[in-house]
Amino acid sequence: MAFGRSNEPKSNVVFWQNQGPDDIIYACPYDDLRTLTSVTVPEHAVALFIRDGQLQGVLEPGRHMITSNNIPWLTKIYQAALGYKDTPFKVNIIFISQKMFNGKWGIRGMIKAAPGYEVPVTLMSNGEFQFRVNDVAVFYTQVLGGMSDYSTGHVNALMKSFINEQITQQLAQQYYMDVLQNLEKASTTTKILIDPYFQQRGIELLSLKINEVATTEEEKAKIFEYLQFSSANGESFKRYEVMDRMADAIGDSQGGAAMGAGMMLFPQMYQQLNQQPVQGVQQQAQPQAQKVMCPFCGGLNDYPYKFCRECGKPSPQMQNQMQQQQAPAQPAPAQPAGGAAAGGAFKRCPYCGEDLSMLKKTPKFCPYCSEELS
Repeated sequence: MAFGRSNEPKSNVVFWQNQGPDDIIYACPYDDLRTLTSVTVPEHAVALFIRDGQLQGVLEPGRHMITSNNIPWLTKIYQAALGYKDTPFKVNIIFISQKMFNGKWGIRGMIKAAPGYEVPVTLMSNGEFQFRVNDVAVFYTQVLGGMSDYSTGHVNALMKSFINEQITQQLAQQYYMDVLQNLEKASTTTKILIDPYFQQRGIELLSLKINEVATTEEEKAKIFEYLQFSSANGESFKRYEVMDRMADAIGDSQGGAAMGAGMMLFPQMYQQLNQQPVQGVQQQAQPQAQKVMCPFCGGLNDYPYKFCRECGKPSPQMQNQMQQQQAPAQPAPAQPAGGAAAGGAFKRCPYCGEDLSMLKKTPKFCPYCSEELS
């Protein structure tokens, strides 16, 4: 409500008219109050007494009598002698409620994803807050000062804009995953951080609650993948992406030889990626012997190998070598010699004579000449 003249008849009694449950302020529509005007302040509010543009005092709850320079006959003399259209003596009464008010907030901004993964992501968040005016003089100078229209709507719009700005700035300094995993802690932290800014404006922030935080589906998937393969600077996540693209490329290749070569290269490249040093991360697992999958039966063989110990088929390298020679490299069959040990195990292959004693058990087929041993 703006100060000035009103169509309502003047009265010697000033009070908060038509007060609603959510009204924060009310300004008396007259600024030329009569002398000995009675001002009644409700229990939950105070009234600011402003004369000649200066805050003269704060009227506590109860009934007060106003004495001012607005003496009727003196005002008429000033108007006649000096040509004033309005009274030269301005007296304003502004009521300010000091009860607790509830508000809602909602923001859209940016926030860091997670500790160690400093990529900003979109933040969509909303919640509630409670406040009350605890220093009316500061509230008048810092919030109401400069307003052309003293109304609850204007104050609420100002409060919503102010708290949205403060919450956006403070949440931007936190991590999305920290806020998401503990909304109560994030609410308390944010309230503590923005409370001084409210105190500077004569407002006490009673509570702040973050109801929900969210981001886009695409960014949510990226954060989830990072958390699965997190390490310093996201190195494991980068390796995972390389391996994922490599697997897609192998799956798209055609032909047994291409697939076999892919199966042989895949573990080698995976091991090379894993052997890259990662700052701040110590490797606890000891490197294991490298295994290569047979492209025909899926059996695992020590790399390098010539023939699969499960099905006897040649390795992709052996296939390429045999094709280059353009002649089968099958050794002439020979009768088993007395090289069998107790229990049917062979220390040496009876066909090609290669040493098999280092193997835990005799394979079905010799890994060197592919002859059947069992």
